[in-house]
Formats: sequence, structure tokens, C-alpha cells
Amino acid sequence: MPTAILFDLDGTLVDSRADLATGANLMRADHGLAPLPVAQIVSYVGNGIRKLVERTLADRPELDVTAGVSAMKRHYLAHLLDETRAYPRVGACLARLAKAGILLGVVTNKPEEPARRICEALDLAQFLPVIVGGDTCPVLKPSPEPVLFALGQLGPEAKGIWFVGDNYTDLQAGAAAGMKTCFCRFGFGKTAGEMPDLAVDSLTEFTDHVLRAETKLD
Repeated sequence: MPTAILFDLDGTLVDSRADLATGANLMRADHGLAPLPVAQIVSYVGNGIRKLVERTLADRPELDVTAGVSAMKRHYLAHLLDETRAYPRVGACLARLAKAGILLGVVTNKPEEPARRICEALDLAQFLPVIVGGDTCPVLKPSPEPVLFALGQLGPEAKGIWFVGDNYTDLQAGAAAGMKTCFCRFGFGKTAGEMPDLAVDSLTEFTDHVLRAETKLD
């Protein structure tokens, strides 16, 4: 039975903080609002674009969130790759895992289109045949539904062994799908009391751990 590892995107494979903040602040500028600090906007990330917009416009609750989502999408797509970069050695780590015969995919609460564009532009898509976005399934993480959907897309016999992410939504979704979970301390998310099976300071550390375990099983 082939094994599979699923990853979150923002704060796990890529550092997208600056561009997310740019999109959100341009959306605020449309309403004549002052920009928010990058760190404040980043603290709103993790529960999908609608929640991000709601939180970013919390000082103006009378504004139309749906219109804000459309504006955020437009501005963010225009600045999607201004400063977004893969974390160090992410491509090399994915290549090592793929070479070991492990199936790989992404499950993110970011809409699918920008997620795919980022993975393609940063040369990560070649290792990630399945990319599930926040608008791919009816529900977002922490529901296990997008995780289970991604496993199904990888193949009917794919067995998910790890879900890797930097936020409580990732840890809860992975655990609910019956997978071990790895928390990325280098990301910009947060836990909510979960106990991940592993916590790492780099994707290299995670990859080394997995491949050592795979070798012991051979």
C-alpha cells in the first residue's frame, strides 16, 4: 500500500506573509482604511480567505465582507509572488520524499487557484500531484474532509501517514483523518492545545525523520 504525506502550504512550504499582507492592506485601502501591520494580518491567517477578510475589516463591521473577499482575491493575485518564497530546502526535501516512493500533496485553506500558481512558480508542483484548496471541498480544515479528499485523489489505496502544518487547523484535520501530525515551529500559525506526534524547526528535520523511519521498515 503506497504511503502519503500531506502538507499545508502557507507557513509550512512557503513564506507568504508579505504578499498576504499586501493583498489585505490594498483591500483596506479600497475603503480608505489605513494599513495594518504585517504581523497583525498574519495572525488572522489560517481559517480561509473569508475569515481573513472579516478579521482584517473588524474595525469596520458595516462593510460588505463578500465584496471584501472579491477585492482581496483580486489584489492578492496581482501580488501573489512579489515576495513569497519557499522555505529553505523545501524543493530538495520534497524530491527526497518523492524519490523514496512516498505520495505527496497539499491541503490548504487558501483558494486552489493561488495555491497552484504558487506551487508551479516555485517549482514545487512537480512533486505535488494533488493540491486541494479552500474552495475545492465544501468545508475547510480543521474538518478532515479535504484531507480525505486529497488522499482519494492520490489513489484509492493511498495511506496517509503524516499531515504536516503550522496551525491548529492542520493538526486537528490530520488527526481526525487518522494521520500522524507534524507541527512546523518555523511557520506563522499556532496550536490550540493539540499534541502533535512531531514538532520540527525545518522541513529537512521532518524529512530526515521520515526517511529514517522508512529505512527501519525495509
